Amino acid sequence: MKGEKSFSGFIVGFIGVSFIISSLVFASPQKTTIKEILDNPDKYDKQEVIVEGKVEKIKLTVSKKDNPYTTFNLIDDDYNGIKVFIWEHQEIKNKDIKNNDKVEVIGTFQKVKYVGKYRFYNEIEAESIKKLKAEESEKE
Repeated sequence: MKGEKSFSGFIVGFIGVSFIISSLVFASPQKTTIKEILDNPDKYDKQEVIVEGKVEKIKLTVSKKDNPYTTFNLIDDDYNGIKVFIWEHQEIKNKDIKNNDKVEVIGTFQKVKYVGKYRFYNEIEAESIKKLKAEESEKE
């Protein structure tokens, strides 16, 4: 009887821990605005977000360690801006994304990101970028 209680306690505990881990791992990105993130950076820090805006100042770069990456500013209609970083150049090139294009970015926001001796503020590390057609961006 004692063994049955400890086994059932183990199962209940295991299910509870599994649920917590799966909700953290499989949490879906939160659709928000650039202004909302900038007004509440602590709320969104290290959270996966979906935001839309206009691309400005695309910069394709290769690091000293020979790793290609792309950065650009994502600007909303009120000219609030947030920096976007994505590894590689292909996401931008393959989708023919250029300055002034309206895009949707899915990625992780960081209030402060440390890379070696450098600090970056209010940046989204993008997982994907989707070029929007004019009618898609006006649905909001």
